[in-house]
Amino acid sequence: MEPDNNQLYRVIFEQAPGGMAILDTAGVIILLNRKALEITGYQAADELFGKNITHILSATDHDRFREYVSLPLSSGVEEVREFSLQKKDGSLSVCEFLISLLPGSPGSPGTVIVTFRDVSDRIRSEKAINAAVRMLNRFNSITRHDLMNQLTILLGYLELSHDMVTDDTLKEFIAREEGAAETIRRQVAFTKDYQDVGVNVPVWVDLPVVIRETASIIDHPGMKVEVGINPGLRVFADPLIRKIISNFIENTVLHGKTANTITITSSEQPGGLVIAFCDNGAGVPVEDKERIFTRGFGSKRGYGLYLAREILALTGITIAETGEAGMGARFEITVPKGGYRVA
Repeated sequence: MEPDNNQLYRVIFEQAPGGMAILDTAGVIILLNRKALEITGYQAADELFGKNITHILSATDHDRFREYVSLPLSSGVEEVREFSLQKKDGSLSVCEFLISLLPGSPGSPGTVIVTFRDVSDRIRSEKAINAAVRMLNRFNSITRHDLMNQLTILLGYLELSHDMVTDDTLKEFIAREEGAAETIRRQVAFTKDYQDVGVNVPVWVDLPVVIRETASIIDHPGMKVEVGINPGLRVFADPLIRKIISNFIENTVLHGKTANTITITSSEQPGGLVIAFCDNGAGVPVEDKERIFTRGFGSKRGYGLYLAREILALTGITIAETGEAGMGARFEITVPKGGYRVA
């Protein structure tokens, strides 16, 4: 017995976990599934048949939604967007919409399939988390400011003490105390640069533009930065990738010794996109290639490369040092497939 495909499709449509609506190309509702009624608060599909889809949207989103509907009709582009949905009782919720075009037969304009789901709870949770993070950052900023003030006072008194005592043993103790206080000061200052790790959602970053902008504001006299990356290359990463790029350049300036050129290139490999930061300096000894990414490694590196690896890992990006000691450093950043594109 041949399966009844029409009945099967109807069951799938009705039992779909998300709201679904079939529209004509003018946006008029032809068909709705059970979940669509549940989300919009209507009891029967007849209440919405023949009405434009904007009937269930907030008035402020009508024009934006009409523009959204025109995308698959004019260019075939399909993308998820959020709109404010107005329920039957007048209450509002935030929904994610995806529109697809179902071509018709020759001479027929076809139909539009709209799928949507209520993401209001997720949006509320995100807002609550962001508000909490902002509060914690304000608290951290105040605490950091107070710590820096106290450290300035402490270092000042240590300097006075060093000048006033004559005992060499005491002078050595004071010098060590000054060193410890200065280390604390640097670490407290460092937290300001990275207090937003993971706070902002990842974005598509125009990599060559960001690299050139970052290089232009770093003081690197005598250091040439060459960018060999195709224009329009974008990677999906935490916005703090700017700080990571800055860290690479500053590390070469501080630790590259004989380095006078930084070359940044990209190439597609089986594992994804490889972005290479290379210099012509002293390079990294074999025994330190992995250690440089550990927390607190080095006298002044502190947490830069450690946090760089952690931040990149938020979007599945990896980093490794693959250069040859004595021939310059080479940091390879591998972006997984789907995490990069060319505009």
